[in-house]
Formats: sequence, C-alpha cells, structure tokens
Amino acid sequence: MKKLRIEYGSSVFSLPRESLMAAVTEAGEFQLRVLLLAASDDALRSDLDKCCAEICAKLDCTQTALERALKYWSEHGVMSVVETVTVDEIVTTSVVEKPVAKPFPAPTLPSYGEGAAADIIEKNPELPGIIEVCIQLLGKLLTPAENAIIVGLYDHLRLDGEYIVTLVSHCKNMGKTSLRYIEKTALSLYDEGVDNVEALKAYIKRREMRDDNLSKIRTMIGAGAREFTAKEKKAFEAWLDDWRFDIEVIRCAYEVTVDKIGEPSVAYMNKVLENWHKSGITTPEAVAESLEAYKKNKAESAQKESGFETDEFFEAALKRSDKYLGG
Repeated sequence: MKKLRIEYGSSVFSLPRESLMAAVTEAGEFQLRVLLLAASDDALRSDLDKCCAEICAKLDCTQTALERALKYWSEHGVMSVVETVTVDEIVTTSVVEKPVAKPFPAPTLPSYGEGAAADIIEKNPELPGIIEVCIQLLGKLLTPAENAIIVGLYDHLRLDGEYIVTLVSHCKNMGKTSLRYIEKTALSLYDEGVDNVEALKAYIKRREMRDDNLSKIRTMIGAGAREFTAKEKKAFEAWLDDWRFDIEVIRCAYEVTVDKIGEPSVAYMNKVLENWHKSGITTPEAVAESLEAYKKNKAESAQKESGFETDEFFEAALKRSDKYLGG
C-alpha cells in the first residue's frame, strides 16, 4: 500500500478544510494557483494593492482575472478581501478629516482648460510630437478637448509618448478613433496595472490573439455575424482566459461534440473542455491520447460483454442439448 507524505520543510500554511473541500472540485487551475500563492505569501495578504502588479506578473494574468479568482474563493468562504487602514491614515483622517486616498485615479481624467493644456505642452517638448503622431494615426485634426485628453494621459497618468502612441494605434486598428474611447481604455488598463509600454504590448498581443481565437470559434460553431449570447461569452472567457486552452484544443472539443451529437453545441463543448481542464489535458497530443485510451477501454468493455453473451448462449444450447438427449 502506498501513502502520500507531505514534506513540510521549515514552514507551512493552513487553509480552512471544510470550505476548501467544498470548493476545490469546481476550481480551475488558475484559481488554484492564485489560492496557493495567496496562502503562502504573507506580504501579498498584508497589502494586496501594493503587490497586485507583482502577482499579475508572476501569474501572467490581468488584474481583472486575479480579482475573479479571489472572488471565487471569497464566495466559497475560503478567504475574503477586507479593507484596512494604517495608523498614519487613521491619524490623518482624524486630524484633517478626509477619506483614505484611493490607489487608482478617478474613472475620468481631470479637466484641462485650453490655457492649462497649452502650458503643459509648452513645458514638455515631447508632447507636441506625440500629439502630431496621434493626429496622423487617427487621420483627423484634434479639438482642444481632444488635445486635453492626450495631455491628461501624459501629465496625470504619467504615461510616456511611446505608450500613448501605441495605445492610439491599437484603438485605431480596432476601428475606435474616439478620444473618449481611448481615454476610457487607458484608465481601464492603468487600473489593471498595465502602465508601461512592455505591459501594454503584452496586453495587445494577448488581446489580438484572443480576438483571433474568438473569430475562429465563431466560424467553428457557425455563429455568423450574430452577437454572442451571455452564456457563450462566459464559456469563451473560461476557455481562453481562465483555462487558457489553445484554439487547436478547442477545435478538438468541437470535433468530439459534432461526432457525438451531430451538431455544434457550446454547452457540450464547454463540458468536454471542463473535463479536460480538470484532468490536466492541455494539448492536442494529450487529447488524442485520452481519446485513444477511451476508445480502447470502450472496445474492451464491449468485447467482455460480447464474451459473456456468447458464454450464456453456449450454456443455454448445452442445456437444450442435454434435455433433448435425455441427460
């Protein structure tokens, strides 16, 4: 008999057993990685805001994905996210009577009048060139209010010229040329910790790959030009973001589905992919091995059943023969 032994080493961490056992069977790989990292890192648990960017870098994920995973464990009673204040913040609040500052900026940029924007442009020689490149990318002259948005990205969010130009180019490629849209996108990315050129390029690469995969899935399931349903969007988010399946694995799930029920079904594909995810099957090669093993087991089971039926037939025939011969 084999036993498993935990090698505790010099330090351990504990988790609430009851809550964990109730939640772990439905948890995905990414959610489990987040749980293990959070449980083993005291600094992370002490200051989530401060460590957020570092966690996302370690797990190669966005802040939104991280928050979804933490929410999963919170909803199942394994952990909770609580707001805390330091002694300094308590003193400041009681003396000056103002709220604790938020770690991220407001959902809009501050208002820059023409005069204020012009002063900032004059003091930053790089800004006129940035604005000019944005004009060329968007193919239109910018109004003073639109100029002020670029000034805000540069001055308030402290985004450099390459970041701003890269973001504008990305939005233009998506068919979004509104400066308000670009502003909202910049603020959203900043909120997720995507606040430098390297992180932005990595985000764009992931986004482009995701969009390409969604396009392939659309063709695969025969969705045409219609809008995806809420359930479909949730399923695709799990496949691509949470479980991180390659499009070829998703295609394998599609083929299994059509072979089984004769038509595409997102719900059936989701069940197939969920089972593969729980089994650690992540590549087309692993899928092929799993399907081959399944077919082999099924064939062996059928052969055994057939053998039993044959034995029963001969036994019955023998009894009839004995009876006929008077045995």
